[in-house]
Amino acid sequence: MKNSTYLVSIGALLAAVTFAPAAFAEEAQSGFLGDYSALAEVKDTAGDTVMRYISPKFKPGAYQKVMIDPTQYYPAPKPTDQVTASTLTEISHYVDKGLHAKLGTKVTLVSEAGPGVLRMRPAITAVAAQTPGLKPYQVIPIAFIISSAKGRGKEAAINIEVEMVDSMTGERLGASVRKGAGAKLASDKAPLLLKDVQPLLDKWIDTGSTFVAERMK
Repeated sequence: MKNSTYLVSIGALLAAVTFAPAAFAEEAQSGFLGDYSALAEVKDTAGDTVMRYISPKFKPGAYQKVMIDPTQYYPAPKPTDQVTASTLTEISHYVDKGLHAKLGTKVTLVSEAGPGVLRMRPAITAVAAQTPGLKPYQVIPIAFIISSAKGRGKEAAINIEVEMVDSMTGERLGASVRKGAGAKLASDKAPLLLKDVQPLLDKWIDTGSTFVAERMK
């Protein structure tokens, strides 16, 4: 299992979109998690579709503290006029702050690895403007490329993948992939802003944090 510097999926981001199971799996595999074979489709507490794996070792009482890595982008995004570097930074920082704020009220957070410490590695694996109605290969923004079609509006699309590991051994204890769409952009050339995906991020942060905290009770 590859070791990366940075959780959501969390898995978590606004009014979530419903995807067919097969299409969801194909579009969600950015490579960040490495092995996706054990993930299965489930519904979270909000009723949204999540691809998730939980190890039998991640049981109540096994871990007492949580270490959250900074949210990273995978693969590294290429900023554009429509998805700028500053917006990408705002989005990742928003997820970081949200996770610390939400989980901090439910569990003990620490900054270093140790016995009984669960390490969360969140990554945003898709942030771009996509055009609804196009085929999957035309709209998957894994490389942060904007697809467009004349006369069709665009909306923000985000995937969040999260891996949870034992902070001492690196053994995988859980993993998840969430996919969602944000607000429709004002025009085909309108820039993507934090506010376009903020409600979706809030939703994912809340459901993801609640899930982790409940597994630790």
